[in-house]
Amino acid sequence: MTDTARSTRRAARLEQRRADLIAAAYGLVMTRGFRTISVDDIATAAGVSHGTFYNYFDNKRDILDAVIDHCFDRIRDSLLGPEGDDVPATLAAFSARYARVIDRCFDLATTEPGLVNFLLLEAASIDDAVIDRCLRNARRYGMQAVDQVRQSLRYGFLDPNLDVDTAGEFLLSILVSALFSALRDGADGLTRDRVRTQLTDFLTSALGTEPAA
Repeated sequence: MTDTARSTRRAARLEQRRADLIAAAYGLVMTRGFRTISVDDIATAAGVSHGTFYNYFDNKRDILDAVIDHCFDRIRDSLLGPEGDDVPATLAAFSARYARVIDRCFDLATTEPGLVNFLLLEAASIDDAVIDRCLRNARRYGMQAVDQVRQSLRYGFLDPNLDVDTAGEFLLSILVSALFSALRDGADGLTRDRVRTQLTDFLTSALGTEPAA
């Protein structure tokens, strides 16, 4: 085996071990909360020694940044679904796309309640740096939403006077509102169907140039 091949294999092992530590920390934070776990808990869950943890992260707080990034990756993959970067060509298709996103918010709150609860309720109470990291990650979705709006404007079904950045923030707020409603699990009559209908109606009336018939 060449030196290059050995170096490549070693780098891959190191990256995999780091990923294993992040996955272990993610699982513990989602099920037990950040404050109740220790470095030893994370190392044990990842199947490595206490000392190995410190080869990758300075402390428990340090790995939390990677966990937050992982959380947002999972949310993006779960909520945006198989459509990827496809751009709807009509207001009805645009509305239907976000109806599916809202449904996925409810699905995510059912399958991974710890993830939704952590990001919406626990993370902000840890420290200001966590809030900043969450906001930076949220802006990634916001930028994607801005790009969707910009491309959709070419089809003529969105208000041509829209500020695309404001519209992107609006779409992000739709997602956050759906996640909060999903966490409440039908309280105050906010069922999935009602939330989907009200949010998509609000979306089309705020952004569209015509009814989404």
